[in-house]
Amino acid sequence: MNYLVVKLIVNTTTQFLEEFLNPEDEESRFMFLPDTMLIATSDVRLIVLSILVAVIGSYTALDISEQIILAQGAARWWWLVGSGLSLGLSVWAMHFTAILAHKLPIPIGYDFTRVLISLMVTILASGIGLFCVSRQPLVMWLPLLAGSFFVGGGIIGMHFTAMSSLRLAATPSYDLKLAVLSGVIAIALSLGALWLTFQCRIESSMPEAVRKLGSALIMGTAICGMHYVAMLGVSFRTARLTLSKFSVVDNNLLAVVLGVAALVILTLALLASFFSRRLSVEVAVTEVLLQNEEHLEQLVNQRTAELEAQKLISEAANQAKTAFLSTVSHELRTPLTSIIGFSSVLKKEIFGSLNAKQQEYVTVILACGEQLLDLINDLLDLSKIEAGREELDLETLCVEQVCQECVSLIRQQSISRGLQLLVAIEPNVTTCTADKRRLKQILLNLLSNALKFTDVGSVTLKVDKKSGYIRFAVSDTGIGIAQEEQAILFQPFQQLNSGMNRQDKGTGLGLALARNLAQLHGGDITVKSELGSGSCFILLLPVSQSEKAEKE
Repeated sequence: MNYLVVKLIVNTTTQFLEEFLNPEDEESRFMFLPDTMLIATSDVRLIVLSILVAVIGSYTALDISEQIILAQGAARWWWLVGSGLSLGLSVWAMHFTAILAHKLPIPIGYDFTRVLISLMVTILASGIGLFCVSRQPLVMWLPLLAGSFFVGGGIIGMHFTAMSSLRLAATPSYDLKLAVLSGVIAIALSLGALWLTFQCRIESSMPEAVRKLGSALIMGTAICGMHYVAMLGVSFRTARLTLSKFSVVDNNLLAVVLGVAALVILTLALLASFFSRRLSVEVAVTEVLLQNEEHLEQLVNQRTAELEAQKLISEAANQAKTAFLSTVSHELRTPLTSIIGFSSVLKKEIFGSLNAKQQEYVTVILACGEQLLDLINDLLDLSKIEAGREELDLETLCVEQVCQECVSLIRQQSISRGLQLLVAIEPNVTTCTADKRRLKQILLNLLSNALKFTDVGSVTLKVDKKSGYIRFAVSDTGIGIAQEEQAILFQPFQQLNSGMNRQDKGTGLGLALARNLAQLHGGDITVKSELGSGSCFILLLPVSQSEKAEKE
């Protein structure tokens, strides 16, 4: 396709030139003084056109070249040919347009054989350079250097071949320093453009649009910079030649034809690259979606089987745990009942008096037995709740009566510690619906903990109604709880580091059991506390549940 377009451009240009030939005027001559320096002028419009051709063509060629790495099999070679043709045609069109923008005060003709050779040189060099940098997904510096030498060398070769195609009554001379500098610019900037296109695509997080535009601008600068720096170092001096042998045409019109043709070709190539990429992406996405769907289905089936197996194992383990705790608690309660009973009889001195030491030991035995019995009861209750086997005996309770019963049980403990024990119940809170034994168990746990971790001040039980809940708030002026410890406060067997000097820290089951019982009622337990500023534990019971019970 590109070859046919290039051939069309050449044929059109040749026909255009032939229309401007004047074979009948063979006797005409243009005579100049020999060895006269010719002063050239520049057409800014053609210069701008040449720059646009270079930048747009570079963008197209580099965009197509990225497909070489992504493609497989024969498609890679087609993308390589397309990118080489696009870049070579861009260099050729830019240089030819820019040469025509360099106006001399004498007629100029062109050797079209050399023009075609210059086109082949840049296409071949561009293709080899892009082949060097696109062989592997991860491009190393040696292929980058080789690719830049070929691409830059193609730009240089195209320029000087195109210059040698000029046919005019003058002799060009070149500034060696500027010629070398133009070659360095072509190779160095080609290296930058190729690095940004192939290497930076993997190593950098630069947005794709910015990267592509940057690489196109750098490659366009390499093409234009090489040409215009080289043209700064060229000068023309007149020679004794006849011009009837030359094909004299209007350079402006020829440049416009070539520039517009090149822009059309490059635009079509860019559109072809865009639609091909879209198609490739859609095909790839479809394949990926199909693979992901199959993989996801396998994962779902596998995970479902794993969860079912884990559920069976968990249920079996939970049943075994519950059965074990039930059996153990029964076996432990039997000897504990005897220990507590006989210790209580000895403490009452029914069968004789005890000395002070014996009385102390019996008291310790009785207290340890009762503590161990409480631990066994808590373990069994917690296990039954987790297994979903705990049932509540809900009834309508007098809030004040329940609170006073709890306070009376721990009043002696507060007196012995020198703490005030206060109760405040809002007038609009009279009854609640709950399991009386479980409600007292929760409140006693909260009150006991508050007394245990308070040295000076008071413990207050306040009851009010707010936000659809009856709130039992137990606040103290104790040591408080650190923020990082509040997250584990309601987990079984977790004890806090606050107050490590205390001798009786409990088992770590009380709060976990209390919260489970509260949630079983449809409520919860929350805590507000700061280290050194006391704590406030709030038991929430749903108001709707209590109101429904009152109506019934």
